[in-house]
Amino acid sequence: MPDMGFSEILFVAVIAIIVLGPEKLPDAMRDLGRLFVKIKKMWKDATSDIRRELELEEMKAEMEQYKKQLQELQNKVENEASGIKNSLTSLEELTGTGKKRDFSDMFGVNEQINNEKLSENEKLEKSEKKEK
Repeated sequence: MPDMGFSEILFVAVIAIIVLGPEKLPDAMRDLGRLFVKIKKMWKDATSDIRRELELEEMKAEMEQYKKQLQELQNKVENEASGIKNSLTSLEELTGTGKKRDFSDMFGVNEQINNEKLSENEKLEKSEKKEK
């Protein structure tokens, strides 16, 4: 009871004794106490429900934000994939409308280069051994 001093409480107690009488006053005070406990519990439940609903709304808004970000990423990936697919298609057109090309001649050139490097390395090793 906000802002009630001792004199106000005493005044309410005297009126309660006069109205209810000394026999019913303890039962009435007990009932009044139970009523205050129930009101307090209902108030706590209501505030926790409101708080929970607010948190749920925040979570929904956050989920929508993440959903938009995922959609944007998916669109970017799809655009990149279509760009790569178009590049591959144009590469096939450049190489002869989808005909497969044999790149073995390129491998032969690489083998020649590797063989030349090996022979140079062998020559260096032999000259180093002779010097020792």
